[in-house]
Amino acid sequence: MKTSVQTGNRYNQLTDNALIPLALSGQQEAFTVLVRRHDRLLRFVLQRYLTDPDAVQEVINDTFIRAFRGLSAFRGDSKFSTWLCKIATSQAITRLRTRRYATWESLDDAVPGWQDDAHYNELPLERQETGQLLRKAVRQLHPNDAIALELFYFREQSIEEMRQITGWSVTNIKSRLFRARQRLQDILAKEGYQAAHFA
Repeated sequence: MKTSVQTGNRYNQLTDNALIPLALSGQQEAFTVLVRRHDRLLRFVLQRYLTDPDAVQEVINDTFIRAFRGLSAFRGDSKFSTWLCKIATSQAITRLRTRRYATWESLDDAVPGWQDDAHYNELPLERQETGQLLRKAVRQLHPNDAIALELFYFREQSIEEMRQITGWSVTNIKSRLFRARQRLQDILAKEGYQAAHFA
């Protein structure tokens, strides 16, 4: 037992780059330390995209499985934590594309005119109906265009961050955002609502 604890402490003192070859050589405890070390970071990053705790945990588990299987391909060009986050965000984007875990509730907080102040004191039912209208409109967009809106406006990701997460080119991202804004405004205009937030 004492030997096991001593071994664990030894692994804990090693850097990521020192642990990786040990994990590749079959020393499971080395990879376990990597998991414990970066679990919290992945959880923090994923909570920016997914609000369902079960979904976050599933993506974390899937990320470490993928990292373990692809560990031999890690070249160290970036930090191990950066590599993990890229895998995790890629999986989160995939889930958002399927719409099962998309947090459309963020729309309620993003559009001006919904603040609970004296000027915009809407009834709960009216606010709920407006939110439903926006969610219905967004669901009519192409999935990738909806993701572009979600990341840029509601997750406040920069164009460069979106490029790293999605793999899309800067030109492609700008094109998607422009197209999504125009399409969303057209859809809402037909319903008698103007989305000035996306202008």
